[in-house]
Amino acid sequence: MTVWRKSGPATSNSSSHNPDRADVHSPDDGKATKEAAKRQIVKVKRMNDASDDQLETDNSRIEKKKPQICQQGLFFVTVFSSLLGLLLAGCPSSKDKTSPKPVRPPVRGEELEVFAPKSLNLPVYWEAMLQEWSSQSGDSTKFVEFDDKDTFLTQPPVKSDSGGQLVLFPLRDFCSFETHLTPLSLYESQLGSRDIFKGLRERALSRDRKFKAIPVSVPVLVCYYRRDLLRSARRKPPETWADYRELIESLDTWAPGLTAVEPLSPEFRATTFFAKSLAFCKHPENYSVWFDIDTAKPTLNSPGFVEAIETARRTWSKLPPEVSTYSPADCRQMLLTGKAAMALTFEPLSSELIAGFPSNDSSKTQRIDGIEIGVCRLPGSRRVFNRNSSKWDNIPVGTVHAPALCGFAGLAVGVRLPPHRWSKDTAINFLINLDEPLMFDQAFAALPKGPCRESQLELAASWFGPELSSEEASQYADAISQSLRDMQLVFELPLIGAEEFRQAAAAALEPLIRGEADSEQTSNAMQQAFELIVERLGADAVRDSYRQGLGLSPRATK
Repeated sequence: MTVWRKSGPATSNSSSHNPDRADVHSPDDGKATKEAAKRQIVKVKRMNDASDDQLETDNSRIEKKKPQICQQGLFFVTVFSSLLGLLLAGCPSSKDKTSPKPVRPPVRGEELEVFAPKSLNLPVYWEAMLQEWSSQSGDSTKFVEFDDKDTFLTQPPVKSDSGGQLVLFPLRDFCSFETHLTPLSLYESQLGSRDIFKGLRERALSRDRKFKAIPVSVPVLVCYYRRDLLRSARRKPPETWADYRELIESLDTWAPGLTAVEPLSPEFRATTFFAKSLAFCKHPENYSVWFDIDTAKPTLNSPGFVEAIETARRTWSKLPPEVSTYSPADCRQMLLTGKAAMALTFEPLSSELIAGFPSNDSSKTQRIDGIEIGVCRLPGSRRVFNRNSSKWDNIPVGTVHAPALCGFAGLAVGVRLPPHRWSKDTAINFLINLDEPLMFDQAFAALPKGPCRESQLELAASWFGPELSSEEASQYADAISQSLRDMQLVFELPLIGAEEFRQAAAAALEPLIRGEADSEQTSNAMQQAFELIVERLGADAVRDSYRQGLGLSPRATK
């Protein structure tokens, strides 16, 4: 049987919430007074037993070593303290009326509301787990499923007597959900937030330096390749986009009869392009990618984007025309069935809502025998444009600039807590338990998940497949972890109107994919489309939303 632990907010003050503390009784209750005195004696003995030790405090957990104490001194201290406890318990003071409220027991019989996308079918997967949790905690649960984010965003505030809400949401909607979520700063230690990949924690899941959600799945595009064919040709996986293009142009020499594929369907082509463009556009000195953080003016006509578009054009002209309809799942299938030698894709998600685009059930793809697959991060660049200096900066020799793009798909969990609550809540207790490795694996056994923590890497390889071997799955997990550790990680379009901007970029890229426009024309078309959307939404609203999505404060008005 699973044991659900109960935890309160972490604090460096050892006198804060104590789970052993009982409710406050009336001072007129004689029996309660005696019991209080007994507890006081036990408490004092414990204090004396620990007087000469070093106390190591981690979120109010104290380990005590047994000291050498004079028994005579212990006797007098104990007697004095017990008499003092009896005196104080029997003599009510006028200060009692204004004393802090006692910490209530962890089990209060509250109701926890669980909000989740309807497509996850969460009540089916979590029914047994929640029944066991309820039997141990004394709290009840209520499922609220939603078809779209507006169903959740229009919910009334959490009632003060509620146990709070646990909220599972598509990661691509984080910018809409995060304003409704309670920051998890007080519970970071208990939630093991430092175990989450650093780039993911600080660049994607935090707002204004406040940690807001626990990641379940955060896919990034990676490069799959035929490892056996490259090895036979004594070739290496691509490090830069120039290497990648050269491999595609020379397919006939190392992978005759095969092709390369990228997900360029109307629903996904903007994401593919943005992922490729970061190597040229995301300078470490620049906070933003798509907009000026002070004016909200789009930056799609900058030299970095123009270079990215030209690089994409040269590559896409060598791909088969069918790629204009391919999803990531289609690209993965092409590689596994032996029709492609390279593919940009990621391991499939079980929900179209969470993935954010239509997909087939690629989990049933039959891999052909006799092939070996390698997985690596997306290629990068050896130079990047700096918008601050309006110059190209070369990357140090031996390194490659390859920021990853996330937020286009995935799943995360947050909480909404009642306002002005002075004690821990049912939702927090449940989230802490859910974040335990065994509980996490049980809760999401049949749901989308991926490596988001250092501690998950050993198990993560078993989460993928069965088409991938254990070694290939480990390579995939390594590629994901490298991308999510990177402090240059970028969340895709973290602002209002994200879907409109994404569609505008996809429309501007279509003529380029068909070979009917050059890089400059495509850049101008994308820039103009973004400017129109900014004008309609309001530059100030777009700017403030974008700054918030980047973790910055709103721009001060003069």
